[in-house]
Amino acid sequence: MIGIDFPFDNVVALTPEGALSEEDFDRVAQAIDGHINEHDAVPNILVQVRGIPHWASLSAMSRHFHFVKEHQRLVKKVAIVGDVGLLGMLPPLIDHFVGAKVRHFPEEKIAAARDWVQEDEDHPGRFETIAGLPGDVVALKVSGIITSQDYRDMLVPLVDEKLKEHDRLKFLIVVDDDFVSYSPEAAWDDARFGFSHWADFSRIAVVTDIGWIRTASRLFAPLMPAELHIFALDELEDAKGWIKR
Repeated sequence: MIGIDFPFDNVVALTPEGALSEEDFDRVAQAIDGHINEHDAVPNILVQVRGIPHWASLSAMSRHFHFVKEHQRLVKKVAIVGDVGLLGMLPPLIDHFVGAKVRHFPEEKIAAARDWVQEDEDHPGRFETIAGLPGDVVALKVSGIITSQDYRDMLVPLVDEKLKEHDRLKFLIVVDDDFVSYSPEAAWDDARFGFSHWADFSRIAVVTDIGWIRTASRLFAPLMPAELHIFALDELEDAKGWIKR
């Protein structure tokens, strides 16, 4: 079944669970079309996945595809919320077939998903500069979902500009609870950025309490020419002191 709710004026919230039937997709289509007719506006979609929903039949799958075909050029944004592993793969795959912009959020970031799906703009994350450090330090805080645009418009130009004045740089990155994830395209940009600036950084300070980021940093540290140190969030001032040396 699919639960249907309108928590905000411009958002329809869907909660698919278990076997999904033709009738479920008909109800969703009727609810969205009714909202369009009543408000003369197309709602964005917030999908909160519980468990692993599936089609009850081939006709249900066909009805789902028909619903997407009929509405994908109308709906501007779709937020998919859930911790099922494959969900993270859906946005880049779906983006090639639908007109809506699709983003995935983990369950713990449901509030961020609700905020993003209500906004007119699609930019879900950003790098924020941290002031008060020497000119050879690139110091950033990560927020939201980092996309290719963040690398293209902010990080790469910032590093390139600093390298005009300094032979080598230092990098301080703060990843706290405001961080959601990297888009698949940004993850690729991150890898390319790392390889292109492999020898440009002498020190890297990673400040975070997020377990998988701390683990990944430890794994890659021996492979990097830069000296890398990991700090907890409450050690930010220690990290700033260390990166200045």
